[in-house]
Amino acid sequence: MAAGEASPSSYELSGRLLLAPIAAPAIVVYVLNNVLSISTQIFCGHLGNLELAASSLGNNGIQIFAYGLMVYMHPCPVDTYIYAV
Repeated sequence: MAAGEASPSSYELSGRLLLAPIAAPAIVVYVLNNVLSISTQIFCGHLGNLELAASSLGNNGIQIFAYGLMVYMHPCPVDTYIYAV
């Protein structure tokens, strides 16, 4: 710890421990999604520039579609979170 830096309180640590089981699956999915994207681009990079570009565009299109579907399927509108805070 650096000089003048406050140590985290027990309240902050207990909050982090409570949120860890909830956040862990989201973190794992995020990391695996990036690994899948990178590995796809590595394998397509051996084919050529045109194939790499097509793979990158397709991968980005599918990721945007999946994100849009996830947001669409969420049961609560985003405005609720803004007013709740």
